[in-house]
Amino acid sequence: MLDTIPFEYASAQAPLLVVKGQLGESRAPVSVVLDTGAAAPFSLFLSTRAAKSLSLEMSDEIVPETSTAVGSKRQSYRTADLPFFSLGPVKLVHTPVAVLPMIDNMAGQIGHPVDAIIGYQFLRDRRFSINYPTRKIDLSAPAPSEGEALTFTLAAKKPIILVQAKVNGEGPFTFEIDTGATVTSLSPETAARAHITPTGEGVLGGAGGAVTVKRADANLAVGAVKFDLKNVTVTDSLAGISAAAGSQIDGIVGLDYFYRTTLTIDYPNAKVWVTLPK
Repeated sequence: MLDTIPFEYASAQAPLLVVKGQLGESRAPVSVVLDTGAAAPFSLFLSTRAAKSLSLEMSDEIVPETSTAVGSKRQSYRTADLPFFSLGPVKLVHTPVAVLPMIDNMAGQIGHPVDAIIGYQFLRDRRFSINYPTRKIDLSAPAPSEGEALTFTLAAKKPIILVQAKVNGEGPFTFEIDTGATVTSLSPETAARAHITPTGEGVLGGAGGAVTVKRADANLAVGAVKFDLKNVTVTDSLAGISAAAGSQIDGIVGLDYFYRTTLTIDYPNAKVWVTLPK
């Protein structure tokens, strides 16, 4: 429990998981989003504002060829060397970071300061848990019961977590576990196989911009834990995400599923647990 840190939701409209870290030689407090969907090979993604406040020397602009984010826009970035970053018990010294204007834009859109994002590279050697009901993250979590463990794989081209799930009792389907996704998403093919009829339309925002989606209700089961979900999204953007990831992705599990659970991810042993409060 010494490695447990509290988190808050960025806002009701964009309930990203935000924790407090320290940045730079001055140990300035910063707001950090935990997002397992952040798969690029950097331990930290930094806002332009934060990078400039530290007077970091940045590289020329880089535009990636592919992206596993929702939306078609590619997010440019620059690289820099960060003198110091800490989150709970974890400390990074002189680590390469990516500086993204997207983080500055996101902070303005959601109405909550965001200085940095951590993802796969930061978490890859850890077993950590997110207790959504108590809003606590344990960066050295104990393993729950082995009998409740689900095996996951990483996508072929991007290190995003893929598990098997069922929708309306149909499947299995391959779903990404993405702690940065606020709502569960299905591909049109998944929705059709699960006999889902859309009930309306909406807009889904992602790092690559906003896309028009259809809305529907669905029952989602990851392992033994299943919930009836309202207003999941049905979007063909999963085809592009699958292509960038190099693996078929039929859906993304979002916060609307996880918020009643504890999610434990063991990257070194490729296991995940979804458990309910005792």
